[in-house]
Amino acid sequence: MLIGDSTADMLVKIHIGSPAKHKFLSRLIRACVVSVLVVLAWSCDESLPPRVNPSNLFTAQVSASYNYTPVANNVLIDLIAVNKFDETISNRAGIEGTIVITSLQDTSVHKTFTLSRTSLIHGNYNLQTGTLTIDPGDTVVLQATWDFTDDAGTDLTQNFFHYNIDATCRQRLIASPESFTVEAKAKLYTTLGYAYSQTSFTIQQYNIFVGPHDCTPL
Repeated sequence: MLIGDSTADMLVKIHIGSPAKHKFLSRLIRACVVSVLVVLAWSCDESLPPRVNPSNLFTAQVSASYNYTPVANNVLIDLIAVNKFDETISNRAGIEGTIVITSLQDTSVHKTFTLSRTSLIHGNYNLQTGTLTIDPGDTVVLQATWDFTDDAGTDLTQNFFHYNIDATCRQRLIASPESFTVEAKAKLYTTLGYAYSQTSFTIQQYNIFVGPHDCTPL
């Protein structure tokens, strides 16, 4: 809102008399103008909705777990994104991002995963329309499976881990503890920004699976 001609007209029409009256009127006019501006500023602030940063609608948390079963010997990396906005988000999915695993002992050993729609293991995704819908507080989970190879194609079970006989089960070998960092970033829609998370984990990898009938279950 502009303050223009009406204020100027008011100033022109006032009859200026003695210097004391001039000083009094000047102070009165300034006080009125300041009061009007304060009220207008307050009204404008009240009418504006809270600003939402479109790159900050999700909280993200990445985790790692050792998947040791009769049919799998790997690490599962889960990136969990939670809608912290107070409204439902629904649009065509544009899932992209990366998960990077790096050895703390030797940073030249790293594995990079490229995230896409096929990384989605949990979420309200419509295959026909390609629409991803996330209600307030709901989660979306993206997952990568690490089979202990790095970006150079090296099999860490052959050239990185150091094994000894497992004292609790002599039919298998167990590797010395190795620690890794995980850095993840992902976006769920092309119109929104990335969500970031990082963590670290330590693993003792087994060379083969041995069932509970032969060894004490883990």
